Amino acid sequence: AEGTAPPSAHARTPLRQRFNYGAFDAGARLVASNPEAKSASAILKGDRDQYMLNPCAARKWVVVALPEDIKVDAVSLSNHELFASSVHEWQLLGSMKYPTELWFELGKFEAADSKQPQDFILTQPNWARYLKLRLISHHRTEHYCTLSQLSVYGQTVMDDFAEAMELQRENLE
Repeated sequence: AEGTAPPSAHARTPLRQRFNYGAFDAGARLVASNPEAKSASAILKGDRDQYMLNPCAARKWVVVALPEDIKVDAVSLSNHELFASSVHEWQLLGSMKYPTELWFELGKFEAADSKQPQDFILTQPNWARYLKLRLISHHRTEHYCTLSQLSVYGQTVMDDFAEAMELQRENLE
C-alpha cells in the first residue's frame, strides 16, 4: 500500500537466525508456574531431552522473565516428547512488571500436533518484560502434557530506536 513502510531487515530475518530472548543463556528465567508442573524451567534451556511435564487435567501456565524489556513480535514452541500430549490452544500474555494482576493479551494461538518447532507471529508486537503462557487445551488423550521449548523473538529498546532512526534517515534522502 502507498505510504506503508517496507518490513524492516529485522522483521525479514528468519526466526532461527534471530536472537532468542526466551533462552536461559540469554538471561531469561522462570518466575512462576502452576504447582503441578515439573521441570518448568526446561522450556528455557533448549535441550531436546528436557521438558516441562504436567498432568493434562491441570490448569497449565508459566511466567517467564525476559532479560530486558522486549518488543515481542514472535514466539516459537517446541514439543519433542513422543508419548505425551502436546499444546493445542494457548494464550500469550505480557506485563512490564511482576507480580501483577494486570496482564495484556499478546495473542491466542493454535498449535498443530507436531514435533517440529512452531512459529507464531504476533499481529500487534508489544513491549513486555514478563510473559505468561496459558496452555488452554491439548492434542491427544495422554495423561501427561509436555512442552520442550519456548523461544521469544523481538527487539530491545536500542534496536527499536536504531530502526526508527534508520527509517527517518531513509525518509530524508
